Amino acid sequence: MSKNLITKSSKYESLSKLLDKMVMKCLWFSCLCFIMLQGCIFNKDDSNNGTITPSSQDAYVSKIAYDADTLLKYLHQRKNFNGNILVVHNGLKILQKSYGYADFRAKTILTSQSNFRIGALSKQFTAMAIMMLKESGKISYDDPVRKFFRGFPYPNITIRQLLTHTSGLPNYGEYFAKVVLTSKYKFTSPTNQDVLLWLINEKPKLYFKPGESWLYTNTGYILLALIVENVSRKPFLEYLQERIFKPLDMTNTLVYDKKQNDKVPQRVYGFRKNRRLYDNHLFDRMYGDSNMYSSTEDLYKWDQALRSERLVKQSTLTEAFSPTPYFKGLFKKNYGFGWHLDKQGNTAYHLGSTGGFRCSIMRGLDKDNCVVLLTNNEDGRYENIAKTIFDWLD
Repeated sequence: MSKNLITKSSKYESLSKLLDKMVMKCLWFSCLCFIMLQGCIFNKDDSNNGTITPSSQDAYVSKIAYDADTLLKYLHQRKNFNGNILVVHNGLKILQKSYGYADFRAKTILTSQSNFRIGALSKQFTAMAIMMLKESGKISYDDPVRKFFRGFPYPNITIRQLLTHTSGLPNYGEYFAKVVLTSKYKFTSPTNQDVLLWLINEKPKLYFKPGESWLYTNTGYILLALIVENVSRKPFLEYLQERIFKPLDMTNTLVYDKKQNDKVPQRVYGFRKNRRLYDNHLFDRMYGDSNMYSSTEDLYKWDQALRSERLVKQSTLTEAFSPTPYFKGLFKKNYGFGWHLDKQGNTAYHLGSTGGFRCSIMRGLDKDNCVVLLTNNEDGRYENIAKTIFDWLD
């Protein structure tokens, strides 16, 4: 479950707090001193196909790129970080670099085109598909979900509530792992349709009345993907490919389905702390809530597209990045359509955590700044690194 990352801290004080929280307690002080003693202007480092902002950039921005690279390089050398970073300031990439392997077994080197499994970051693309259908007049956010699924047992749940995690639906993962897969349902790899049938047949109790509270649940985004298929009359992965990925030239991004789309170009594999391959087979035929692959290069294109009207109108984007009125001001964290929002309304962000992968994206809503951090080793709280670097950009 995603956590609220937005805290008040100064740019370099936050680094100290970050280092205190991570695993390598004996290394923190030396790491902090090493970074803070660096000069303001760096020399370009071409290792691992990485690029850093040229020296003609503003000195302060150059130092941000240098310090971020220094931190990640330091952690990587001590086997505490493996992955890719993208840092965008005022719309320009000031740091895009890779550290380590896409596959520890084959020693395949990461590049900016390497495809990571991005977990819950997938939700923002599902939300965009719904936004596009709404803008074309094919659905309304306030349509009841049962309009699209015969026998759906919850008459008051709407599309908007699925988008904003205010439906009260239980999380399918807990039920499938603990109940469904060990009882009368015997799935080798359950699908979105299986989740829908579970809701219709078993009618699990809601955690609260729809619209009265907030609870992060993957079930809602499973249903949203089915709604996209129902309304568009196309497979979900095909709809996203035609309407989002292809227009934005996101050539590496795809919705993974073991039976329909098993080939992942420049694939990154997730690993455990001991460098053993992480098996992701259990839910590898589900989509909408997770199961997408993407790269830092493609996520840069995505970030920039969200600052224009290439996909939907600005008014549609404004609503998507606004706190839901059901709980506005009542909780420490607000949620829009597929995005967490900070209390000030200046930042949209999301985390993705799935077997062997931890990913994070943070976007300025009032400034054209963005940080994307993609990792394929499960240890560490790398979202704190992304948060710290993002704070430096402000």
